[in-house]
Amino acid sequence: MDYSETTEQSQDTNTWLVMRFKEDISDELGSTIPYPQKHFVGDLWVYSWLIDGYFGTSKSIEFLNDIIARFIITYPHSSHFKHYYDSKSTIQPLKLKQFQNLKSRATQIINNNNRYDSTTDFIFWCLKLHAELVIQEKGIFTYEELLEYGLNNFIDKAKDRSTLRAKCRNIFRWYLERDFEIPQRREKSKKSKRELMATRQEHAKKIHTKLAEDTKRKIINCITGTCKNEYKFQSGKRAGKWIVSKIAKDSGTSRPTVMKYLPKEHLLDGK
Repeated sequence: MDYSETTEQSQDTNTWLVMRFKEDISDELGSTIPYPQKHFVGDLWVYSWLIDGYFGTSKSIEFLNDIIARFIITYPHSSHFKHYYDSKSTIQPLKLKQFQNLKSRATQIINNNNRYDSTTDFIFWCLKLHAELVIQEKGIFTYEELLEYGLNNFIDKAKDRSTLRAKCRNIFRWYLERDFEIPQRREKSKKSKRELMATRQEHAKKIHTKLAEDTKRKIINCITGTCKNEYKFQSGKRAGKWIVSKIAKDSGTSRPTVMKYLPKEHLLDGK
């Protein structure tokens, strides 16, 4: 695969890929994945690989994102930490073929879980499998949570955010239509259906509360900010009353919602 575009910088620049792991994967080094040229062990295991080539163009970063996705699919408790470019290191960089076993492992995991489609999109499957982990832990997940996970792990330059949003949206809708059940685990879920539903309801309640708080904040910001007088009638019979329609428009809410959150001691225009 032609993963880099020829530029003056790419001819003598290689790329460091740094991954974090919550679990010890040292037994995998030298087999599934090559030995890292740098490492740090503390609360997390941090490994760095110097990869041959400049992964700084849009086309090549797509491929780097695929490698990141293969790592996370194979090791669900891993995450992308950072990547950077190096034109001075005397360390011998690794060739892409040395990560072939990682690709094989990730592909095998996808095939074992491929109950829905035949996609080989590693980023899509990384997001999908993460969504299933969250479902197992909390019983439900939101589109926003999945998108945040994707933005934190994948490099924007390779695939614009609209593409990542589309993947997250499709995955979220798929599970929403199935009441966040993982088909392969349906029998297990029946054993603790009450517990699972309680978890989902609690999580949904938290989401609803947060949305309500965010909505209230938008409205309050309009009527307490430096431009608050713009939201009041300045003359006529309604002078001093709130212009509910303008508050709704500028806060991105509705008239009933504005009426709900306006302080009761304030006069309303009522229309």
